[in-house]
Amino acid sequence: MQVPELTDDAVVELAREGGVAYIPHLSGLRRIALSTLSSAQRQRVVNILEQAIPRGEPPGQRSSPGGGDQRYFRIQIIWTRHNQAQYTDIIVLVPEQEAPESLVELWQKGEGCVCD
Repeated sequence: MQVPELTDDAVVELAREGGVAYIPHLSGLRRIALSTLSSAQRQRVVNILEQAIPRGEPPGQRSSPGGGDQRYFRIQIIWTRHNQAQYTDIIVLVPEQEAPESLVELWQKGEGCVCD
């Protein structure tokens, strides 16, 4: 799967999920509104997504991560103006062990890590 064009109305939600026990500080949802980023920050987010999304699967697939005690990252891209952008929200699950380090850093630090 390719990363679609991320327009100004796109919001990226990133969460770490799965595992046997729910531990709140290990799941933390991060929301990144692209309209708040500089062009350099936006390009960094796009680069991270281009590395991570091909390593994941949409939810509900037989090969989707999350079985047993496997942790994974849920990447969701939401467009706030669907009709204008003509995009459908995307959800991809990336197994924790397959996640690029840059995705882990983005999840840990949120928008702070996209600053150069």
